[in-house]
Amino acid sequence: MNGAQLARYDATLQGLARKDRLRTLVPRAGLDFSSNDYLGLAASKRLGEAVAAAIARGTPVGATGSR
Repeated sequence: MNGAQLARYDATLQGLARKDRLRTLVPRAGLDFSSNDYLGLAASKRLGEAVAAAIARGTPVGATGSR
């Protein structure tokens, strides 16, 4: 990404901040039963390492779901 692209994003973020429309991420609190990560597996170091090892072996990795 070049400097001009970063400057454009920076200007957009500054504009949102001036309008008090800039969003921030806050740490999780409590239990989350409404997302795809309600078990908290996204933060699992052990699971992350297992996925990285599977990818290194060439195993296809991805999420699937039922309709």
